[in-house]
Amino acid sequence: MIRRKHKLEMPELNTTSTADISFMLLIFFLVVSSMDIDKGLTRQLPPMEKEHVVEETFVNKEHLLALEITENDQLLIDGQVAQIKQLRSRASEFILKVGESHLISIDAHPSSTYDTYFHVQNELIRAYKDVRNTMAIRRFGKSFDLLTYQQKVDIRERIPQHIAEKYHTIDEKGGRDD
Repeated sequence: MIRRKHKLEMPELNTTSTADISFMLLIFFLVVSSMDIDKGLTRQLPPMEKEHVVEETFVNKEHLLALEITENDQLLIDGQVAQIKQLRSRASEFILKVGESHLISIDAHPSSTYDTYFHVQNELIRAYKDVRNTMAIRRFGKSFDLLTYQQKVDIRERIPQHIAEKYHTIDEKGGRDD
């Protein structure tokens, strides 16, 4: 008996629909995935002015909490060295004591880092949240997050955010121009 040698053929894989499946998976993951968007700080910048107008405002020193960030990223609260961790409680006490006529002033040296500046901003936002929550519990018996829209507006009017920032410019010689 004679045996014939058969060539071994490798079975081929049908790949015609692979591109379609890949495209569908790509569309699926684009649709169902969430894209996080950084919200940043909620601050309203002043409108751009054509002429530099300096407007003097008189502030009662008892109603002012002066914060300064030095070029070495050191925080000064009313001229005294403090840790950023202390800012939240000090600001909360100040806002509760003075009420809606308070003003918090931030003076950041141009050489200070953004990291320190944003830590100070975050602590101030937390302080306002704490104070508003305390006020909500006193007035309505529940936390600020559980209030109705109108109740939240009432609390925000009683505890508005009064934060003033001092901006420095650099003169031609590279020095600070206050």
